[in-house]
Amino acid sequence: MTRARREWTLAEPSVPPHLEPGDVSTLGDATTAGVDLTGAVVPELHEAQVENSDLGRLRAGGGQWERVTLADCRLDGADLANLVWRDGSLLRCSLREARMTGALLVGVRLRSTLLEGVQGTLTSWHGAQLRSVVLRGCDLSEATFTETVMEDVLLEDCVLTGAQLSGLRCRGVQLRGCRLDGIGGVAALRGARIAEEDAVALLPTLAREMGITIGD
Repeated sequence: MTRARREWTLAEPSVPPHLEPGDVSTLGDATTAGVDLTGAVVPELHEAQVENSDLGRLRAGGGQWERVTLADCRLDGADLANLVWRDGSLLRCSLREARMTGALLVGVRLRSTLLEGVQGTLTSWHGAQLRSVVLRGCDLSEATFTETVMEDVLLEDCVLTGAQLSGLRCRGVQLRGCRLDGIGGVAALRGARIAEEDAVALLPTLAREMGITIGD
């Protein structure tokens, strides 16, 4: 009996069509909903919760976020490069063509969130939890996944060249059309489903980690 192909479809964030202009100075230590923060500059943010809002092209590069929760928000085109984000949450959000190069996410939780076309080279996902997440067309080369949990996650057409997976825990994870050459800690993918053409790239790494020499 052939197993049915799973559909990986996430609902768009629930952002109202008409939003009030947002004031960055009022975000800290507060809950804010239904605001337009398009292009806002938010390098420092603490104890904030933003809901049902547009954060497209937001700029937080090189900043520090602590205990920031974003729910039903669009972060399409956001610049989060080198952001240090601790103990935060992304719930039912979208990040399309966002820039996350060198970002450090510590204890950040992602639920029902789409990352598409994200530039995420050299990102560090330390103690992060990804559940019901789709990563599509993302560049995660040389990313580090330390004590990261992935549950019901799809990685499709992503680049994971040189990524370090040691400590990653997988459940219900699927990889399709991904570049997996040179990854470390490949045993952490135990339990994941990998397309046949992707698995071929894993053979040299698997052999190396098992002490097997390929060749004459």
